[in-house]
Amino acid sequence: MSNSNKSKKDKEILAEYESQVKDVRLQLVEQQRCLEQQTEMRVQLLQDLQDFFRKKSEIETEYSRNLEKLAERFMAKTRSTKDHQQYKKDQNLLSPVNCWYLLLNQVRRESKDHATLSDLYLNNVISRLTHISEDSARLLKRSKEIIFQLQEDLMKLLNELYTVMKTYHMYHVETISAESKLREAERQEGRV
Repeated sequence: MSNSNKSKKDKEILAEYESQVKDVRLQLVEQQRCLEQQTEMRVQLLQDLQDFFRKKSEIETEYSRNLEKLAERFMAKTRSTKDHQQYKKDQNLLSPVNCWYLLLNQVRRESKDHATLSDLYLNNVISRLTHISEDSARLLKRSKEIIFQLQEDLMKLLNELYTVMKTYHMYHVETISAESKLREAERQEGRV
């Protein structure tokens, strides 16, 4: 094989190497972009969940207040009646008035349950979602730092490899040139 063919082959190898390094860089950038997009989507979902539970808490609070007002209005209305006096005496009997009071008490319990649910959404669920969102942001930041450092290390190693390959190919070309000169000298010597 002639020197120009060897040199051409060496250039092809170096060009292939440079192409592969470029592909690796593009893959690393794409992976980092995907990580950022996934984290952004998660954080947005967590924000939407927080908004949802905040609104649900408001609705539960309002519903609780309305149930309490409803129960109070009808309790006040019935307290002044004769049946209320009878209810006090015969609480164990299942009269329509007793059923009415049971229903009103059930509405009050339901009101308290909705108030408790609202409190849970507001103080537990939303705060936990906030922590998860903050943790996701911190993890993304730390991941980006690690990715950056690893990419730097990888590029440094690839550059070192590139330097070694260039040196190897330079010596390889010199070796081929020296071998060809040696053969030429041996052939010249054989003629003499």
